[in-house]
Amino acid sequence: MVRVHRSLTGSMDRSLRAAFGRSLDEYDVLHQLSIAGEPMRMGDLADRLLVANSSCHRLVGRLVEARLVERVRGEEDRREVLVALSAEGRRLHRRMAAHHGSDIETMFGAPLRPDEQAMIEAACGRLIASSDPQAGEDR
Repeated sequence: MVRVHRSLTGSMDRSLRAAFGRSLDEYDVLHQLSIAGEPMRMGDLADRLLVANSSCHRLVGRLVEARLVERVRGEEDRREVLVALSAEGRRLHRRMAAHHGSDIETMFGAPLRPDEQAMIEAACGRLIASSDPQAGEDR
């Protein structure tokens, strides 16, 4: 499973870099901010990305420099710094999401029959549920 993960994520990363000059990790930041629909605390974003806070700060820093993400002050606590997609980040995310969706379909859908896809999905779901007590939460 580790080899499959490494191979597929490597392919998806190369595809996004070639098409947009952005990594799969950067896409994931844009995606998580997009589905949140509102500014997020860095710790919450790191949790959703399944990365350490320091890695999250580096990723967000690059995206802030590229003007795809913006830092905003919390409304209730002005000392709190939140991050959100910029208008340019929303536009890029939409384009990258279409491309990434096509990559996923090519890599996962094309080589496997529907019954194989269902079997893998069920098996992975059981593995996640057995190892993560919060597996029912949508990340």
